[in-house]
Amino acid sequence: MQEDFVKYMTTLYNNPLFKKGFQDFSQMMQEQGIKAAMKAWEMSPEKNKLFDKAPAFFEQMFEFYSNLGFVHKSKYDEVVKENEELKKENEFLRDTIQKLNLKVFAEGSGKVQDAWKETIDKQLNMSQEITRNFLDFFTEMGKNYKKK
Repeated sequence: MQEDFVKYMTTLYNNPLFKKGFQDFSQMMQEQGIKAAMKAWEMSPEKNKLFDKAPAFFEQMFEFYSNLGFVHKSKYDEVVKENEELKKENEFLRDTIQKLNLKVFAEGSGKVQDAWKETIDKQLNMSQEITRNFLDFFTEMGKNYKKK
């Protein structure tokens, strides 16, 4: 029985909709409960008789819940908004870097192509010159051979 309950609660808490809703509800309930309790203590004519340090106590409770990770909804919304802005800025920066990389690559590959073309042209010129030299050599040899 207890294992089934634990399994059910684990499954329920792993559901993202329940998790978000439960956390929002729990936070709202605690904040409103603290505020209502502080108002009740402040309005009570016997506040000093029962517990004269109640407002300080509630401040400590609020601090305790803050230390547990509970934050005010407005602060949470502010952080979420900042996070979204940072994601957009990060995406912009990534796009810019990618464009710069492509530009550098295009310029670099153009220079490599030019260097390759120059190298091929030099090799062709050298090959033509060697061919001419061989042709001249064999022509001279042929003339000398006919003379004998």
